[in-house]
Amino acid sequence: MRFRIIPAIILLLSVIACDTTPETYEGEPNIYAVLTTDSSFACIMVGKTTSIDDTLTLEPDTIMDTFWRDDTFEVWPEIVFPWNGVSGAEVSLKQGGHRYVLLEDPDSAGYYGSDSIQFSARKTWELEVTYPSGEEIEAQTTIPGNFEITSPLVDTLSDTDVLEWTPSAHAAGYLIELLQWLSWEDEEEDTLVVDSSFDCLMLVQADTTSLPMQELELFDYLWAWADSLIIFVSALDTNAYDYRYYGEDRWDPDIRVEDYMHIEGAWGVFGSQTVACSQRYVLR
Repeated sequence: MRFRIIPAIILLLSVIACDTTPETYEGEPNIYAVLTTDSSFACIMVGKTTSIDDTLTLEPDTIMDTFWRDDTFEVWPEIVFPWNGVSGAEVSLKQGGHRYVLLEDPDSAGYYGSDSIQFSARKTWELEVTYPSGEEIEAQTTIPGNFEITSPLVDTLSDTDVLEWTPSAHAAGYLIELLQWLSWEDEEEDTLVVDSSFDCLMLVQADTTSLPMQELELFDYLWAWADSLIIFVSALDTNAYDYRYYGEDRWDPDIRVEDYMHIEGAWGVFGSQTVACSQRYVLR
């Protein structure tokens, strides 16, 4: 069993060929999309890779990630580069005899979406993208089967409990996420502040269907500060799982692009997930 903390989206920097310079590099197709059964909204991010020279001038955002360790707060800066989106592409999803055209968000270049598609388990979807510059990209994913969280079933949760779920057909692995609620007294404003956030992303292999709560990353932080939480377990298809599993080691020379990107002619991922959600637990 292998546990990994994986960033939500990985910035892809293309390797520049010997006969190409940063000034002449035009970029290659770069697509990010994970279809999910817990939402009727589909979003396909269509973009181009950038040269290292361009990347260094994109004015990235710096996010301060705060977490609890050894009875103290630690703050780590995380640099996030903007998506190099491409406008004017033709984007569609196909399932069976149905075809859905996705429209570009007028406020976000390269983001194409639809809010009227219902994704069901064990259905195969095809993606078709035609870039304004002529590149045609096709990819396919089969959504893993339905499953459910079977434990814990009580209303309260402790660090001695075990998270368990039934197997999902055709799942390559599972992603565990926690939606947590935190509250604290603001003495200056004399009020109770309530906040929520997703945390504790952890990846496990397909033969794993249980996880002791103590093994979740940042669990000490949860018990010290969170009031309650909801557990999400997502069954990932091969495309989404490999992208997260191998993507963290993408700079390793022994990890090939083919090991974690399964889109012919493009960088990125076109995958899918089936999501099981638990009830809301009060921590004790």
